[in-house]
Amino acid sequence: MSGAEAITIIGLIASVTTIIETSRDLYDAATSAQGLHDAFRAVSQNIPLVLNILRDCKTVQEQIDRDYAASTDAHHRHELEESSKAVKPVMSACAENAQQLKKILEKVVPGDTAHWLERYKKATQAVMPYKKRKVEYSMKEMLEKLQVLHTIEAEKRSAEVEAAIQHLSELPPSLPEDDSRYSHSGAGPMNVNAGGGIQKNYSQSGGSNNKMYNAENRNFGGD
Repeated sequence: MSGAEAITIIGLIASVTTIIETSRDLYDAATSAQGLHDAFRAVSQNIPLVLNILRDCKTVQEQIDRDYAASTDAHHRHELEESSKAVKPVMSACAENAQQLKKILEKVVPGDTAHWLERYKKATQAVMPYKKRKVEYSMKEMLEKLQVLHTIEAEKRSAEVEAAIQHLSELPPSLPEDDSRYSHSGAGPMNVNAGGGIQKNYSQSGGSNNKMYNAENRNFGGD
């Protein structure tokens, strides 16, 4: 492990820490945060836990780097090198989650509470296109990634992290779930009756394609 590699990993941890601290400051500075979905509050409440784990990781990594520099045992140096390599992809993934949270908070938290949901929808579409993602998911994923490291480096936080992940998992969705059972990418009509009862009077205008259905039971497929 070269000195440059060690600096890169420590720098990555520091970068994630800075992003999370910025997110904390954004939420704390908001005058209307109380009008947001509970998921935003849950995210904010978990920020101190994330910061504590990141500080633990930085402390451990700094010690690993010192041990690596001082050791002349090739096997020990290899173990330290592998330990550092394992941290880098986890922190890179955490950096992505942290950036998502910060960008959403930047767009959603400031302003009046009456239109926060519309700002939130637009923010998630801009920050995370093509993904079903919510603030609680980003925080939950970050904790799950850090959990891999913290179970090795700080067992005392295990129960706290598990409780935080469980709480985030049980929150009502901060955005309405898209009904992905029904999608249509081709030509022609799509007839859907998502509830009970009779599906009546569907029509498609347009010459020979004009059709109307008034059906109590319609069956498709094989036997």
